[in-house]
Amino acid sequence: MRGIAGALAVAAAMVLTACSGGAAAPSTGDPAAEGDGSVAGKRVIMVHCGDINPWCAVYNKTIIDGLEAEGVTVEYLQDPFDVALQIQNLQSAIAQRPDLILLAPTDDNSVVPSLQQAKAQGIPVIVSNSRLAPGAEDLAMTVDADHGSLGKFAAQNIVEGLQARGLEEANIIALAGSDTTATSGERMKEFKAELAKYPGYKLVEERNTDWDPAAAGRIATQLFAEYESKGGIQAAYGMADYLANAVIQSAVQAGIPVGVENDGLIVTGSNCFKVGIDNIKAGLQYGTGTQTPTAEGEWVVQWALKFLADGEIPPVNLNTVHRVTAENVDEFAAECSTS
Repeated sequence: MRGIAGALAVAAAMVLTACSGGAAAPSTGDPAAEGDGSVAGKRVIMVHCGDINPWCAVYNKTIIDGLEAEGVTVEYLQDPFDVALQIQNLQSAIAQRPDLILLAPTDDNSVVPSLQQAKAQGIPVIVSNSRLAPGAEDLAMTVDADHGSLGKFAAQNIVEGLQARGLEEANIIALAGSDTTATSGERMKEFKAELAKYPGYKLVEERNTDWDPAAAGRIATQLFAEYESKGGIQAAYGMADYLANAVIQSAVQAGIPVGVENDGLIVTGSNCFKVGIDNIKAGLQYGTGTQTPTAEGEWVVQWALKFLADGEIPPVNLNTVHRVTAENVDEFAAECSTS
């Protein structure tokens, strides 16, 4: 996968350390470098999003397969974006005292007490597919994608699409994942910052979907109707390609043209799926970004193995992501079609 084999350079976020209050050293090492110890027989418990979500299903399988291939024993405790169940699973994991806990938070803040408990008991935790809540940066290590860049890419896709249509003013809607994690928060922060460079383009609605395409479709339909008498909606950001696809389907059903060539709605995704690649090729979606479940899963595997072998990794490790449009879609088609 491009995010692993093609670019192992790590962009490190700045985090505060509890002991010094200063910025943590950037992570610039190669996570695939061999450690000094054996990982065979080590035990990992994964507390992750449930396989009911298509991205999570591939992500989780990639991690489990990668760790087990190196002789690591993996137990997977899944929750379908259920905060209470995740805390229950996390408590169970802590009680079993594994060599490492992998945690993909459903709510960044809700897991803090459990992370404090794990640290007090000397149980290491790697948080993935999100970031630690402010003030909790010293409680665990982070292995994640560069979500800020994904949000920036989404805004750039919308701006380019609107400019290609010759529009100087536009109403834009955003169908986000969930505001309980940095996954959505970082994307929306950078999306808004990039969009602010173009005052004529207004983000008029931002709604959470809990990563549910059915919810995204319903919300888009409602907003199309609501804004029909307010100048209409000219562009939409679906935070995952399957959310963007739901927006496209809702527009088609409402009789709204889609795509630059149709002088229609400009739609972008933010992390790629096969449906998004197909929509880009068909001219229905302007673009997306990577952060594929296989690439991100492999990224977690490499850092988890390094920790199990060495006993330490840098506190924050961000994987490189890439912007995808019709101009380079063929380059990323295979990578983006694993889910």
